[in-house]
Amino acid sequence: MKRVTYLTAAVALALLVIGSQAEAQNKRAGINAGIDFATVSTNTTDDFSSKTGFSAGGSFGVDLAKMFRLQLNAQYVQKGTSFSELDIDELDIDFDINLTYIELLLPLTLVIPIEDSPITPRLYAGPSVAFEMTCKVGASFDGQSVSADCVDEDLETNIQTKSTDFGVFFGGGVDFAVGSGEITFDVLYNLGLTNMNDIPDDPAEFKNRNLQILLGYAFLFGT
Repeated sequence: MKRVTYLTAAVALALLVIGSQAEAQNKRAGINAGIDFATVSTNTTDDFSSKTGFSAGGSFGVDLAKMFRLQLNAQYVQKGTSFSELDIDELDIDFDINLTYIELLLPLTLVIPIEDSPITPRLYAGPSVAFEMTCKVGASFDGQSVSADCVDEDLETNIQTKSTDFGVFFGGGVDFAVGSGEITFDVLYNLGLTNMNDIPDDPAEFKNRNLQILLGYAFLFGT
């Protein structure tokens, strides 16, 4: 509950700062989309591997100073993991856990201007919070595949996950000036801080890990 309060306060503060600075500073609204490479970190001996997903979202931000920018991003993002099981009735079965979220990110950005260049590098970091939309488990073997909800009594699946995931992220990007806007390219890494395992009395811990590669466009406003 404390983490919810802190993050809500941080987002509210960001919106107040963005709103108070919007009349005086350069501001931007952007869209982006890209691919994700998601997996989990765990305290178990299971061998998890990454799975490929998709993300898309938008952002709004203002320049606080020549080299600093505050931004609020919202995105739809796919996370999860995959692993193989070789000893179920002598079948080689591949399993996937597919999670989808609506995620808010609050990056504080260091802008690195290059004189007389249309290219502007960036570095950033900040907190994130993700709200789970769906949780699916899939299995494939012998060219066949099935999918079910993570909790399904009929199919006896019982993968209980927390509905909210708090994290921190860091990354970098490059803006390419095009007309009155910018093409944006970003690479960021998100480390989930929440143990997503919500099965009572289960000691196993699973935390989301997600690498994103994003391409987008930003519309620039102000002076």
